[in-house]
Amino acid sequence: MTKRVLIFFLIITVSGLTTKVTAQGKTPEKYWLSVGAGSGKLANLTVALAYELRNKPTLLTARYAYNMEIFTDQDVSPLNTVNDAGLLYGYKAGKFRFSAGLSYVFGTSRGKFLQQVEDPLMYGEFKHERRLYKTVGIPAEIRFLTSTRDLGIGVTAYGNLNRERSHVGLNLSFYLGNFR
Repeated sequence: MTKRVLIFFLIITVSGLTTKVTAQGKTPEKYWLSVGAGSGKLANLTVALAYELRNKPTLLTARYAYNMEIFTDQDVSPLNTVNDAGLLYGYKAGKFRFSAGLSYVFGTSRGKFLQQVEDPLMYGEFKHERRLYKTVGIPAEIRFLTSTRDLGIGVTAYGNLNRERSHVGLNLSFYLGNFR
């Protein structure tokens, strides 16, 4: 599944970067690719591709986010993970982008406690049963970005509301695309 999502983003990126504006006097098309890293309760890595509609303050964003538990009080197994692949529609206001949509959410969470593995040098490891899940979520994000013609940097507040593992967080994002 992850391989298919990455291939999808690659195809969209290549087709988006080959688009040209030929008519004079029209507002050029705007599109960008973003990579961000940050944290909420879970550490996050996000890749997003967006297209801002010509002569309208709206945008369409495809994003993939990987969230993983790295800050735990004890050594536990398995770690909680959340994968979020979504399509968002939003509104552009100056340097801000507000978006929401639908996403496919899947990942791993800890189930029933199984055993504690003792380690004389450390605290030991707490083993739980591995529970896989998949569901539909409602992703939302607010992006603040500042850019030159081709490069940008910004902050993204993100979240996903779903029945298995809802999450929120903050990312530092870097952008590559056509902003002017």
